[in-house]
Amino acid sequence: MNSTPLTLYACTLGCKVNAYETSALVSALKAKRYREADIAENADIIIVNTCSVTSRAGQKSRQHVSSLRKRNGDAVLLVMGCYSQAYAADCSKAGADIVLGTANRSKAISYIEAFLENHTPIVDVKPSVRKEGYEELEESAYCENARAYLKVQDGCDAFCSYCYIPTLRGNSRSREPRAVIEEAKSLVERGYHEIVITGIHTGMYGKDLPGEYTLSDLLSGIIAKCPSLKRIRISSLEENEVDGAFLDLLRTQKVIVDHLHMPLQSGSDKVLKDMRRRYDTEAFLAKLDQVREIRPEIAITTDVIVGFPTETEEEFQNTLAFCEKARFAEIHVFPFSARPNTYAATLKDLPGDVKKERVHRLLALSKKLRKEYEEKFYGRELEVLFEEYDPKSHTIQGHTPNYLLVRVKGEESQRGTFGFVTYDSSVASD
Repeated sequence: MNSTPLTLYACTLGCKVNAYETSALVSALKAKRYREADIAENADIIIVNTCSVTSRAGQKSRQHVSSLRKRNGDAVLLVMGCYSQAYAADCSKAGADIVLGTANRSKAISYIEAFLENHTPIVDVKPSVRKEGYEELEESAYCENARAYLKVQDGCDAFCSYCYIPTLRGNSRSREPRAVIEEAKSLVERGYHEIVITGIHTGMYGKDLPGEYTLSDLLSGIIAKCPSLKRIRISSLEENEVDGAFLDLLRTQKVIVDHLHMPLQSGSDKVLKDMRRRYDTEAFLAKLDQVREIRPEIAITTDVIVGFPTETEEEFQNTLAFCEKARFAEIHVFPFSARPNTYAATLKDLPGDVKKERVHRLLALSKKLRKEYEEKFYGRELEVLFEEYDPKSHTIQGHTPNYLLVRVKGEESQRGTFGFVTYDSSVASD
């Protein structure tokens, strides 16, 4: 490799798993004397980690590849992720020099160095990733703020009728417990106070491992080996994955924060069945009650898909009513987007204006529920982990354990530290 350090610029679209994978690749490159550039125009290497969970996400991914190529025609442009897994040729046409999918990311550095040597384009995208093992990346993922993502699982076997991810990400596969715990220890030693446990289908962790090792066993192992860790946050768990063992952890381990993300997708039993979800609204509500019996003030957030092809106005009204009854702290709203090779894509789509109108109505409810949840904590002293400093406004922001975002006047030296803030509308940050 050239003795002069080369510079790199990374761009991540999509989920927390993508953020982890990009960060791990950047860490590996920095360990080999690459330096990060502040802007793409100053980079020798550009990495784009793409998303294709919706058609809009896929379009945005392609636009980013094309835009970054135009901004820097001389850089080595490496594209990886879900969009390139499905549309490798389009990524090449948009200007990518190296195209990977959702496998073989561990070869990225050798491919970069090979391209620097001979300038021959490389496309290494497996036609199918349904029989993969868990791919370890060369370095741990290190973030710029006080919260770190820790990927423990990849892939999905659920095959919900609207979802393309099992095809793009492959089979569900778990990372070795020892590797997860060692990385958690490393993150704590480097000063991270909060670890976000993430995966494509996090709650499926352990199903492919020998014996009966589960996500709860993994969390217990991390807690035992990292006694100084202040917070563990779980990125997402399905209703049936919030089982007795996990409820016991909520009851006994305060290091697991007062925030749980449980995807609902619809408040209509008919639509849930059409979506091939594995629960009904009664079971979902019962699980919320179990969680709140243990943690009465926990923030429970959710995802809802609006405008599924079989969703009638009455069924959407059922979703609105259910979300209000469930008292979610926040709802992440997604208009239905037909994805290739899924059952839902064979159904007649609803008109765009119908989906748009329903999105607005559900977002309005989410805003109302969010305000109601926030107001419960007005006047209280809440612990905040300060994460990001804004030099322009001289403010610093961070999250409470229950994921309330707080912004106050502060100094950059406070990044990565804890502080107590009297919570009210003046410090609540959108």
